Amino acid sequence: MSDGRIPVERIEITRAEGLVALCGKTETAASFEEANRILVRWSSTVYGRGTEGCDFRIVFADGKEYNGTYGLARNPEGPTDLGAHVRDMLGLVLSDDPERANFRKFIDKDGSKRAAALEFVKAYDVPSPIALPEIEAPSFRI
Repeated sequence: MSDGRIPVERIEITRAEGLVALCGKTETAASFEEANRILVRWSSTVYGRGTEGCDFRIVFADGKEYNGTYGLARNPEGPTDLGAHVRDMLGLVLSDDPERANFRKFIDKDGSKRAAALEFVKAYDVPSPIALPEIEAPSFRI
């Protein structure tokens, strides 16, 4: 890890929905790329055109965890990419897009979630929705 952020130790993915025989099954990956390969393999078992949830837990080298759910699709419109999913979820809170202002007010009334997400992307090796140089060395006008 060259940028000083705390690396991913492992990513645990558990099938939460779908065929009963597959639900509850957990596989572990050492990277986002390996996690994507697991999700692509599992996607062939998704019924029809819907999505089936997969719970994931990203464990970092210091023991901190990031948890979420990934919607697995048989024929997704875009690539199967857990890292992009994490980036997009963090982006919901970190975005300055005026179109998302009401959403941000709804999920983060006092700004604490935005502050926590900003500290998280600065400290942990996850795909960031914002350019890291901007958050590590901000410029101020005096």
